[in-house]
Amino acid sequence: MKKHLIIALSLVLFAACTKDEIEGPELQDIFGEFAVIQGLSSDRTTVDFGAGETVRFNAELTIRTDWTLHILGESSGAKKEIKGRERVINQDIAKWNGTISFAPLFGEEDCITYMTFENHPDTLIGPTITVTGVKPEDNVDILISDFETNTGWGTFAEAAATNQNVSGSYFVQDPVNVGQFLSVNAPQGTRHWRMTANNMNSVFICGANTTAAGSQDSEADTYFSIGTNNPENVYINLLLYGLGDGNTRCSIGFQEDDNLDGIYDRFTEGTYNTTIAVDWQGWKVVSIPLSDFQLSTVGGFGNNDATGQQDIGRIISMEVLLLAVEGTSGQIGYGMDYLNFTYFAPWTP
Repeated sequence: MKKHLIIALSLVLFAACTKDEIEGPELQDIFGEFAVIQGLSSDRTTVDFGAGETVRFNAELTIRTDWTLHILGESSGAKKEIKGRERVINQDIAKWNGTISFAPLFGEEDCITYMTFENHPDTLIGPTITVTGVKPEDNVDILISDFETNTGWGTFAEAAATNQNVSGSYFVQDPVNVGQFLSVNAPQGTRHWRMTANNMNSVFICGANTTAAGSQDSEADTYFSIGTNNPENVYINLLLYGLGDGNTRCSIGFQEDDNLDGIYDRFTEGTYNTTIAVDWQGWKVVSIPLSDFQLSTVGGFGNNDATGQQDIGRIISMEVLLLAVEGTSGQIGYGMDYLNFTYFAPWTP
């Protein structure tokens, strides 16, 4: 009896120690040869996004590897990128509902599709997708600025530039004019904001800020009219243009009036910020939850928080900065348009 009990207990312990899944990369993915088993295909070649239709893609590889599915509007130039790391790319992994990754928006047009791989030179050419109905406009919960009219933005005392005037199709803040921007059109409306510099050896180049009351938040008085106190449920969204230089950084910060006296005191009240590496070319949709913002670490510039926590219901103003990687000597800059807040999910135009 005792012997049978020991054997049964051993079997239970052995079963408890076994794992259903292997952790880490499989040997096939490490040592296997990359090849395409099934090319890139889709479940439809004509789609009406206005009617709620989607396009779902399929492909199959011999190994697991980083891939990017590219969708390019032939007339608009709009771009959508879907990324993953799977051997079997099925319709639940790679599906498109008409949204963009890079502005402008898709129109009723033909779109080419292809797939590239980070560690392999192969390119899979997919079917041409004809869009017969565009995706409905994606609503925002709070519009901060669309830069179409007087924006209410002002410079810092430390800013390297004070020229913030309407110039053609954009609002401009240029310490030194960067010619690449002369042909850049607004991705939404007719105007956008840009900050640029050339041969600047400082990490901080220039910046601008706006108050909640001076923004286009129609319900704002002293503070942005954010309807929740949970920063995980609120996203700051914008269209951001990159020159592809790799050295440009965009910093966004929110100043809190922690004691609710209607004034932001940089020495006692918090600024929460984040920095974006603008390392792409063209207009891109950027969405960041406010929970990703961290308390400023710059002494005397919002690094003290009177309440000891992030209070998004007390945001009285916001700032955007043009920064550069240390030691940068070439041209840097970014364009910015349609700043907004959304609740519970990123903005998906």
